[in-house]
Amino acid sequence: MLATAAALAPLGCIRGTLPPREFYRLSVPDSASVPDGVTGGARGAPVSGTVAIAPYVAPGLYAEPSIVYRIGESEYGTYPTREWAVPLSQMLGVLTERVLARAPLTTGGAIFDPPSLRSQAYLWRGTVREFEEVDRGKDVSAAVSMDAALLRTADDSVLWTGSVHLERPVGEPTMAAVVTTLSALATEAVQRLATSADSALRRTPAAPARGHD
Repeated sequence: MLATAAALAPLGCIRGTLPPREFYRLSVPDSASVPDGVTGGARGAPVSGTVAIAPYVAPGLYAEPSIVYRIGESEYGTYPTREWAVPLSQMLGVLTERVLARAPLTTGGAIFDPPSLRSQAYLWRGTVREFEEVDRGKDVSAAVSMDAALLRTADDSVLWTGSVHLERPVGEPTMAAVVTTLSALATEAVQRLATSADSALRRTPAAPARGHD
């Protein structure tokens, strides 16, 4: 079980038998693999302009390269030799760009981490609340929780905020399976957030906006 491996890892380090470092990436979907109808898509984007996607805020353990695990509901730890190859904050930003490329919120599309965030008409800001393997006895699952907000850069007004929490069992107790499940959950979470943002923009249409440096 993964939790057992995590518990034994520090002991291996002390004895000088720490296994080689392993690096993982989220499986970011191609835009064509994101289903139609996730956001506006076929109906057209509700507002004009472009969306800048900022790197996600990943506080605490989630800012570290090591992959986070949780035992039960409150015992947290990180793997000493299993790490993200790219910071989580950046991988989630790229994933969001791919999702919004398939079903855009605005006519100008979305760009992850452009040279000037404020030169775009709108700004997507996301925050990681949970992103981890979860071990409950013999059961292994993955959990993802994220908050997001869409702002109009011209006046810094918040047009929409949303939150999502997802958890799903992992098919087999391997790190590769955990990362695959986290990738699927992250994609679904961003899709749900984008759908919510699209609905909010259609209920209260935002005036066309120009960003500023």
